[in-house]
Amino acid sequence: MALYSSASTSLGRMPKRLYICSLALLLIVICNPGIVNPGPPEELKIVYCNVQGLLHMGSMTSDQPILQFKKLQDLQAYIFTYKPDIVMLNETWLTKHVHDNEVISSSYHNMFRNDRSDADKAKYGKKGGGGVLMLYRNDIDASFTEVRVKTSLPISSVLLKTKNKKICIFTYYR
Repeated sequence: MALYSSASTSLGRMPKRLYICSLALLLIVICNPGIVNPGPPEELKIVYCNVQGLLHMGSMTSDQPILQFKKLQDLQAYIFTYKPDIVMLNETWLTKHVHDNEVISSSYHNMFRNDRSDADKAKYGKKGGGGVLMLYRNDIDASFTEVRVKTSLPISSVLLKTKNKKICIFTYYR
């Protein structure tokens, strides 16, 4: 399937908007089992949520940001109750001043974060926001990969290894 083709146009010169749309479509096709992907060989419980901030908006630029404890309590209660294998959160608003154990204190999951960078904030005139976070159970063989493409999107993926397959799960925030 060609998302963009032209004899005289290379991927490097593709219009940015078309490139991002193509990337999004590709990620949907790869990750959505309802389209073409038969899914993992074993059942995995995967949870996705746009949390719209785990910090209070007014404290995002502070060296001591204030966490939204109600959201964090709800998140931890959900994880404890339903025991998902993978949790993907977008728009976390987390910063380098927030430690992983302040977000999830459970040793049941490993965490990968890709907070919005200071350079990205400056480039787009943002004070904060953005960011993605992924959790996976400790007993799952997984590794974190930060996807490097020519875009300012925070894209993260987890590579899971099952008995006989590798599964890559992506999340990004635009």
